[in-house]
Order: sequence, then C-alpha cells, then structure tokens
Amino acid sequence: MIHMIALIRIKNSVLFSEYRARVPETLEPYGGSLQFRANASLTLDDENHLGDFSQVALFEFPSESACLDWYESDAYHDLLALREQAGQFTLLALDA
Repeated sequence: MIHMIALIRIKNSVLFSEYRARVPETLEPYGGSLQFRANASLTLDDENHLGDFSQVALFEFPSESACLDWYESDAYHDLLALREQAGQFTLLALDA
C-alpha cells in the first residue's frame, strides 16, 4: 500500500475547485482513491522551508507502480495546465 500526501497552496479557488473535481476520475484506473482532505490551519515547524499550505490531501494506491502509473498517465497530465493555474503542489509518496 502506498499513500500519497499532497501539500497544496491554492492560488485560484475557482480553478482549484475544478481541478479537485476532476482528479478522482483519473485515480480509478490505477486503484487510487482520495482518503481525506482538510484545510491546513497551522504550521508548527517548517525546517524544510516548504511554507504554509492551504490544504492537505491523502490518497491511497495499491502499489508504488500504480501511483507512478497514475502520475504519468495521460489523464492526469491533461490536468497539469489547470493544476499550475490553480495552485502550487508538493506530492509525496509514502510506503505504508
């Protein structure tokens, strides 16, 4: 099982809402799913200098290869221009 954490700094809330609505359909062919999302309320430490984030999301994939296949998929790449306008993202895959 692989978990992916998305640290998101929203730049445009309207475009982010559109992006967020379109991501789940790209996950399904790879067995991926959104586990939760939450608004970030407080940064306690930032020793890696990542800055404050607007939102955090947790995704789950059956394997590292499924996560990578999703990330490299045409369906997800079709959303990258929208993602760039909507916000700034840090995606971390974690072996659970």
